[in-house]
Amino acid sequence: MRYRLLGPVEAWSASGERLALGPPMQVRLLAVLMSQPGTGWSIDQLVDELWQGRPPKTAGGNVKTYVWALRRALRSPGSPDPAILAGPTGYRLDLDTQTADSLAFDDLARRGYSALRQGHWSAAQESFEAALALWRGESFAGLPGWGVLLSVRARLQEQRSSLLAEVADLKLRAGQHHELIEPLRTQVDDDPLRERPWGQLMVALARAGRRADALATYRQLRQLLADEMGVEPGPDLQHLHTRILRAEPDLLTSEPRTPEKRPPLIVPRQLPTPPTLFTGRAGELARLTTLLLGDPGSAGTVVITGTGGVGKSWLAMRWAHDNLQHFPDGQLHVDLGGFGTATQEASPSAVVVRSLLPALGVKPLEIPAEPVAQFALYRSLTAERRLLVLLDNARDAEQVRPLLPGSTRCGVIVTSRHTLPGLVAAEGAHPLALDLPSDDEARQLLVRRLGAQRVAAQPAAVDELIGRTARLPLALSIVAARAAAQPTFPLQAIADDLAASRGGLAALSTDDAATDVRTVLSWSYRLLSADAARLFRQISLHPAGDISAAAVASLAGARPHLIRPALDELTRANLLAEQSPNRFRCHDLLRAYGEELTSALDGPADRRAARRRVLDHYLVVARDAARLVDAGWQPLDPPPLPADASPPAFDDHRSALAWFVIEQRVLLAAVDDAAAHDFDAHAGQLAQALTPLLSRLSQWHDLAAVQATAVAVAQRRGDPRAEALAHRDLALAHIQHRRFDAAHHHLRRAMARYDQADDSPGQASAHLHLAWLCDIEGDAGAALPHAREALALASSTGDRRGEAAALNALGWGHARLDEHARAITYCERALALYEEAEDPLGTAHTWDSLGLAYHGLGKHPTAADCYQRALLLYSDIQDPCGRADTLVRLGDTHQTVGDHDTSVDLWRQALAILDQVGHPQAIVLSERLAAYR
Repeated sequence: MRYRLLGPVEAWSASGERLALGPPMQVRLLAVLMSQPGTGWSIDQLVDELWQGRPPKTAGGNVKTYVWALRRALRSPGSPDPAILAGPTGYRLDLDTQTADSLAFDDLARRGYSALRQGHWSAAQESFEAALALWRGESFAGLPGWGVLLSVRARLQEQRSSLLAEVADLKLRAGQHHELIEPLRTQVDDDPLRERPWGQLMVALARAGRRADALATYRQLRQLLADEMGVEPGPDLQHLHTRILRAEPDLLTSEPRTPEKRPPLIVPRQLPTPPTLFTGRAGELARLTTLLLGDPGSAGTVVITGTGGVGKSWLAMRWAHDNLQHFPDGQLHVDLGGFGTATQEASPSAVVVRSLLPALGVKPLEIPAEPVAQFALYRSLTAERRLLVLLDNARDAEQVRPLLPGSTRCGVIVTSRHTLPGLVAAEGAHPLALDLPSDDEARQLLVRRLGAQRVAAQPAAVDELIGRTARLPLALSIVAARAAAQPTFPLQAIADDLAASRGGLAALSTDDAATDVRTVLSWSYRLLSADAARLFRQISLHPAGDISAAAVASLAGARPHLIRPALDELTRANLLAEQSPNRFRCHDLLRAYGEELTSALDGPADRRAARRRVLDHYLVVARDAARLVDAGWQPLDPPPLPADASPPAFDDHRSALAWFVIEQRVLLAAVDDAAAHDFDAHAGQLAQALTPLLSRLSQWHDLAAVQATAVAVAQRRGDPRAEALAHRDLALAHIQHRRFDAAHHHLRRAMARYDQADDSPGQASAHLHLAWLCDIEGDAGAALPHAREALALASSTGDRRGEAAALNALGWGHARLDEHARAITYCERALALYEEAEDPLGTAHTWDSLGLAYHGLGKHPTAADCYQRALLLYSDIQDPCGRADTLVRLGDTHQTVGDHDTSVDLWRQALAILDQVGHPQAIVLSERLAAYR
């Protein structure tokens, strides 16, 4: 028998006869079985795959009928066994490389990659082309794409695209560039967002003597990516474009040569520190090795499941650290927060934007705005690498699925309290259920903490402790922490205390945890002093799992030095972990326990007061940081500083930015938490305070997220001023993403709400943003009326900073229209106002505008002096983008007077900065530099 799914689903007899498979639902059932050879499918799973969650009442019987009919159609003459087998795990279809085209394809691909690694180019090409020849169209052609067929189809298509790219590389190496041009054009038409074929097409055209066509191809791709995703081509293609511009000789030959000079590959190292108390689990570690490294050509995906506190993360971390050598391209790690509080759970898009793409070297402005494009970029970046990806604490398959890499060469470990059957069925993940450790392993954990002599001296007490903790590692660690803190205390006394406190609280929220585990947590809690116990309950109300000592103090309504003893007590009891000086982490199981306790023991008013105190803390500190980073920033109706708040004091804007880098994720969670618990004013005001901080670090995705929340809570409150401000700052994020239509939409909404609130300063700020947007779009003439209106509004209200900003905008606009003398008049007025207000950012912007105006008048020494003044200010306030823009214009001035060496050096400095933040202007400046080499 032969089974084919690389095209329409078909089955052929050994004599070469194509078999009739029956109606479409029957064919789909066969396709599902073929998609995961050897995997057992239950009736319920098959019902889901066939009817997409909307089955008829007779679905189970229909499945059995389809299986019966398929068995008859597929029975081999003389074979006593049916093709579709039934077993304890369900129906399955056992296939191999001789009977299934998909398995033959995988096998040939592995052989090709093996030959490629050994430098056997002809053998590799032969294997790859044989694998590609098995394809007869789209896999599962004609069948609707959902469930397992959708994911398997995507995986196979990804593999096919990778092989096509490998074959193209081998043909380019062999000098077959002429015959590659048309097939590559077809590939980029079929899959236009995959960058590798575009680069190969550019090389083929350049080697064929069609350099202009190669450059035009790059421009076509660049426009496509800008329209579809709002990003520039990747660094490899930018580098290739530069080489074609230079007509580098080694690019135009197919002779074997040294590898191209490329930007260094970012190798992420995100794994946390390995667990120090890890013991045992030898069988599970060996199983992970088999599942993840058993196939030399690819790695697997493993889902480690088990109850909270059983050691899933410890096991994953231990294996990962022991096998780093197998993943030379790096390791990625994300805590998905699936079983913490609702606001802590991480969305796949947020994970990709905040953690995975930056770790792979993607600059903030290179990250697409749309989640679909973000995931596509992530898969592309991982498709060529051998990475280990550890996705910890997942809630469900949907949280994990978009984060799976784009290559089977990557290993993936997922930990979850749920079994994630969808991931196992659809993505072929291997489940690894982690049970409680054995008695010997539990005893070894105590030995590691307490010493072999103490454990051996009291065997009965040790056995009782192990039994009463149900061998749960988290509970054992808590018991060991107390015993270690009291080295002369008999272990039997600790076991007696544990026995006496049984049954004091309700069962754990996790449905499979033993009662004695709950007893351990309650026992540990009951041993706390009253102050430490209250603090533990309050910490569970914090928006995120990590918290600073200052934030703890605000939660408690006390000064930091007064809560330090309670923090130390919680740390000694293993209820908190001090990850770094004055920064703590609370395990999500313990947080859930604390939430239960505070719900039972503390009144609603007390809980709300604690939440308000910590939100006040973050709002006050974020407001202070924002004022230091941007002297012109003004808060929207800030609340007074609470008497019991303990915010950290900043020395300058540098320390403010350093604080924000540490607290960024907590602050974003605080915005969501405030909105979720009806602290709408806090949510909106905190989002506003984050705007200058996120902007200075070019975190535009996070800015868009918090401002979307701010818009929602302002609408809920019916606060037009707050809504206007949120729309304005949301427009700022869209401008940076070059989503100009969306920016115009939000600025129109902002203007309407400012008009409704009769807020003249707000109207002026919206006009200034519109002026900036028009200028970026290339229409300086349209920008000037907005700047004039902003000036009139600011002057009428006595807003000196607003007046200065409007005057500078007018000066810049007139300079862009070659009205330089008029521009200087406006800018000098702006400069006086900014210096009077001691606003270094506004002053820097205005010196830059003056430089442009004097350059236009031909007064180049004066222009250079203005630019130098701006550069000093930008450096002092740590504004890299402002500094880069001014360096470019200073380079232009030196170029105009014939000082080419200095101009090129200045442009290179600017390019380094723009490249660091992934600014779209980097590619434009790169092309300019290429022309002067």
